[in-house]
Formats: sequence, structure tokens, C-alpha cells
Amino acid sequence: SLELDDLHAGLHLEDQSCGSSPDAACWIQRRAKRLSEESDADTGKHSQQSEGRAGVNASDVLGSQESDHTLLSTNASKFYCDSHTGGSCRFWSCSSSRGPTMCKSSQCRCMPGFCAAAGVCKERTQDNVAHVADTCNRDTGGSCRFFGCSSYRGAVDCIDGGCVCKVGYCSADDGSCHQPKARIKAHVVPVNLQQRNFPSSQVNLRTGLCFSGGGSRALTVTMGVLRALESLKLIPHVDAISSVSGGTWASSIYMFAKDISIKELLGEDTTPNELTMDRLLKTPARLGAVATTSITSLLWHNVKFNNPHEMWIDSYAKAVLEPFGLANRSQFMAANEESLQEILRRNPSLSSDQFQVPNPLRPKTYIMGGTILAPVGLLATETSAVSLQMSPDYTGSPFYPKDSLVHYKGKDNREFLVGGGFVETFAFGGSAPSSAQGQMGGEAVEMEAPPTAFSLADAIGISSAAFASVLVNAGWLTSAASFVIGHEAEEYLPVKDVWPVTSKKFSTWRPALKYQLGDGAEVDNTGMMALLQRKVPKIVAVFGTNRELAEDIDFCDGNVLRLSLKNKVSNDLLDKFGYVAENPGEYLIYNQVFHADDLAKLLCKFEKKRESGEALVVQQDMEVLANSKWGIEGNWRVSVIFVYLNSCKRFTLNLPPETLQEVEKGRWGRFANWPHFKTSSQNSGKFTSYTPEQVNLLAAFGEYMIRSNTEMFMRFFQ
Repeated sequence: SLELDDLHAGLHLEDQSCGSSPDAACWIQRRAKRLSEESDADTGKHSQQSEGRAGVNASDVLGSQESDHTLLSTNASKFYCDSHTGGSCRFWSCSSSRGPTMCKSSQCRCMPGFCAAAGVCKERTQDNVAHVADTCNRDTGGSCRFFGCSSYRGAVDCIDGGCVCKVGYCSADDGSCHQPKARIKAHVVPVNLQQRNFPSSQVNLRTGLCFSGGGSRALTVTMGVLRALESLKLIPHVDAISSVSGGTWASSIYMFAKDISIKELLGEDTTPNELTMDRLLKTPARLGAVATTSITSLLWHNVKFNNPHEMWIDSYAKAVLEPFGLANRSQFMAANEESLQEILRRNPSLSSDQFQVPNPLRPKTYIMGGTILAPVGLLATETSAVSLQMSPDYTGSPFYPKDSLVHYKGKDNREFLVGGGFVETFAFGGSAPSSAQGQMGGEAVEMEAPPTAFSLADAIGISSAAFASVLVNAGWLTSAASFVIGHEAEEYLPVKDVWPVTSKKFSTWRPALKYQLGDGAEVDNTGMMALLQRKVPKIVAVFGTNRELAEDIDFCDGNVLRLSLKNKVSNDLLDKFGYVAENPGEYLIYNQVFHADDLAKLLCKFEKKRESGEALVVQQDMEVLANSKWGIEGNWRVSVIFVYLNSCKRFTLNLPPETLQEVEKGRWGRFANWPHFKTSSQNSGKFTSYTPEQVNLLAAFGEYMIRSNTEMFMRFFQ
């Protein structure tokens, strides 16, 4: 049949798939076929053994016409959508004969929603996905003409200057080679204005903790706050943790670390008058020690040798998670042991894979915030950039922004659907469900397995990918990075296949697209919005901000809201009240969820706390406003304890004399920028790392902010 012929051409790289075309992609395919026919027995053995682990034998799938018939009638994978056409645009534009293309890194790549088949971009629709668009393309897009193929590409051969996957491996549009996997069955949960039901593990939440971004500073403050809440025995009363960026560094370890005591993880309780320099100079507790780890050498190594899209993830995994045995990127995630067993019952092909589950003594719901930016080749807008919410059980983006289709910046005027719900996390990163009905939600929905596991390391790397976004938005720095490093700066953004959950309103089947993903701070640097989407009535929001509350403004002045508050108060707070002063790479305009008058009241309370020398910890009840971009319901009330990092006289004046003296030295002392340590270059020659004394003192202050308000927190949680 024609269907089988197309599949045969795509999988076996026959000469007739290209005919006599001199096209580069076809030429590489013909050479790859000839090389594969001459491959030695050891290569075949390796492929067979590895595929047995994934439930699909690559030599069977790729080796004969008979196996093609088997492929069409079983649950074997449909392989991958790869955008590499094999064409070059280094000197001339891409040929129109290739279909809809874009020039990326001097390569002719298919536009979002199109896949390369025999060098031509074919639209990826539900009807053709099995035999036209999703094929076993073996051209990785890499060159070995001068330096050989990078090790991150996996099982490749260097064929006439191109890095081509070995027999039994396919390129999954990420520049590396993967063995085909069996299809999987995963639950899909629609969350939209008509169906507001979140996954069962994320509903009926009474209390939540939010930990903001802020790199090592946020990690350290979070450690101190958790230490105090554990000491006060309040954690059992917390239902959910939602975190971003540096807050995720700390919370992920706290949620997943096992076989380690709380004291060993978070440190001993402290009081300000005991914080002598001798004590502060000691090695921090194990979570705090992460903030003293330099990642400069890791980044440089990964720049040179790793997949650029994976650089941030690999670097953070090694620096943050490896000390706790959590850095393995081949491990999937699941909510708990019971959920894991249910996943394996549905998917026997995963029985030999490893999974990570959270510590059962931690809160039941955990959300790591990232950002879905735009399909590769396009740019995000204020409306189209949406929250990526990653949990051990489910990952996705609830609601459609403004309940509408979106546009992206770039040479593509199509409308796109983004968001709409969740898929089980072990299935995130693969292709859309096979059926239109399945994409609208359901249990045990059949879909293609992702080429690689979506691990805890992936989640924390995406949640904290701020540095990659800085490069992309840095103008001249972008060009410099491209020249010096050899990759375009945007290639350092993490990418994953992402597909929307459809609905009655948007019922058309839609393929997964390769999306650039970013730091959660780009749409919300607090983690609060995710909890408001779930209507959590009590929230503790910890702002590990770099912004001191301005001293040249009287925040109790009735006209304070008429003043410019830019650089006077943290943007992470202001955007929730409709006051926005964005930095490059932020999409905060549509984040208002509270009345502006409530901001005036809050800032006045902060002012009074500061005047009395207290930590800026304030409880305030507020009405929630409807927010159409985030799908947040209005007309209900939430009680929030705001914990705002700011200098505090009562804390510093109670420090031992030698410690106080160091703090008062300002930028000439050990605690320059106190308490707003910089996220990068706080210490000369260091990128993100702090000294032991900086970590110990800042963590103690985080602890103090909670302990000095013990009665408030006891009432709040109990």
C-alpha cells in the first residue's frame, strides 16, 4: 500500500525515498543505508540488548518489511517528528521546495507543526502523523567535518561530514539519537473555564507555601524558613508547596531527599545572639552547602561538550541534586509508590525504568514553576507566555490564556493553542495523544513515549533557567555568545515537545510542538499564581527578593499609589496588584489578582514593621480578582502571610559584636549587600556561590522571620 511504502521509505532510508535527488539530506540517507548494511555484529548486538529494555527491538522494527506490517498493527512507537531537512542556509536562503522552513544555526529547519520527511517539511496532522511526518530520521543536524560528533549525540556515525544516528536509533529533533520506545498510556486532565477540576492530588488544598526565585539567595532563605516551620511542627499542616527558580532548588531537595534527618538537611535551630563568626564559618547544613557550590566549571564543561539545550539542566542537576543522589536524568517521577505501581500496571514497558518519588513525610502537593515561552523559531508575547507547572504526578499548563488561541512573534501568523490541562509527568515531553478524543482528556490515553525521561533534574533546570533567558534577551551579548561559543544564544534555552489539552471549544487535534521553556520567574516569580488557580485559601508567600523596601518613601502616605514604585518595591509583589515595571524577558502585565488599595494597606503595614525594627512579615486578607489569562476565579477571599526579605534592626542588633561589625562594614565586609546577596558575582571570581558564613547568616535570618512571628503562624496553620 502507499501507506506502507511511505513508512518503508522513512524507516529504511531506501534510495527510492529520494530518487536521484542530489539533495543533501537524501544523499546522507543513501550513505547511511550503505553504511548500515556494512555495520558489524557488535553494533547489532548492542542495539538489540538496549531495545529489549525499552520494550521494542530496534533491529526488528527497522530491519525488514515484515516488521513494518507488525509496526502498523501494534502499539509500537510512531517515532519522532524531526525538523532537520538537511539543507543549509549559511550562504543562501532555504529552497522553497523544502516547504515551510526557517533558518536556524545555518540549517534549514521546518517551521513549528511541520516535520522533515526526505528533506521536505510535511504538516503534522492527525491523519498523516503515522506514516508521513513521524519517521525515523537519522540525520542529527550535527557536523563532524572538523571536530567529530559531540558525545551528547549518542550512537552516531560520521558520514561524509554529517553526524548520522546508527542503525536502530532515530533523531528526535534534539540533536541526539534515541532508540524507539513502546507507546504508553497516561492520564490526561483537562483544566479550562468549563472544566476547572485539577488532578485529584491537587484539589481541596487548605494551606500552601510559596518560595520565590532568587538563585542561591532564595535557596538560603527558603532553608531557614523550612527549618523554623519544621521546628514549630507546622509542616504537617501544610498541604502544598509552590516554588520558582532558586526556591525550587531548595524545595526540590526538601521534597525528595530521603534517608537524611531534618537537622542534617536544614541545620540546627539558631538565635541571633549565638551567631558568632566562629559558628558562621562552619560548613552549612547539607541543603545550605549547595549554595556554596561553584557551577562555573560545570557550565564551561557543558558549554563545550553537552547539548546546548541541556546545559542549564545538566549543570544544575550536578550542583544542586547530585549531593543527594537525585541527579539521575534517566529517572521518571511519580507522586508516590502507589501511583508508581499503577503507572507500571498500565505500562509494562517501563518496568525496568527507574522512578523518583517524594518523601512521604512532606506536603502532598508540590509544584515547580517554569514558563512555556514559544515554539522554536518564534518569540513569546505577554499573552502567549504561560506557566509550566511541573509536579511529581502531573505536568502542564492549566487553562488557555484569556480562554483564546494565541499568536507568537515571528514570521508565522498562525494561531496556536497552548495550555488547557495536564498529562502525567512520566509522559510529558512526548507526542500528542493518538486520538482527538484522548487529547481532550481521559484515563489511560495512548500516546507516544517521550524520547527521554522527564526527571526531577529537568524540572529544576527549567524552573531556574534564568541565565539562558538573559542571554537570549541581552542584545549584543547574544551575538557575542554565538561567535565565541559556536551556538546561537537561544539554543541554551531548554526545549521540550509540548501539546495542548483540547476541549469542546477547541476540539481540533493538535500536534506537539518543540517549545522553548524558561525560568518560572518570567511569568510569576513567587509561585503564588499556581495556588490561586487552585483556590488555596491560606498562603504563606516568601519573597527572597533583591529589592529593599525604599526608605525615601512614606508608604503610609495616602497618595503612595500615585508615586512611581519602580525599584522601590519588588516587582514580584507589585504585579499581583496591577503595578508592573518589567525587566527584559518578563511577562507580568496580566498578573493582577488583588485590588490596588490592598497594596497600599500592605505597604503601610510593612512601613510600620520596619520603623519598629521588626522583620517584614504581615498577614492580610484580600479579595481575589478574576484573571482571564491565568483562569483564576474572582469573588473569593484569601489570607496571605507575606514574608518579605528586608533589613531588620532587631535581628542585626542582637548579633554578637564581631558579627555585627562585619555586617556594618557593608560592601567591604564578609556580608556585602546584606541581606540581598546578589544572585551572581556576590563574591569575586564566583558565579552563583556564597561563602559558608553568608549562607549560615542568611538562613538564620530566614528562620528568624518565622520565629519572631510564631504566634501568627501558629494561628494561621492551626
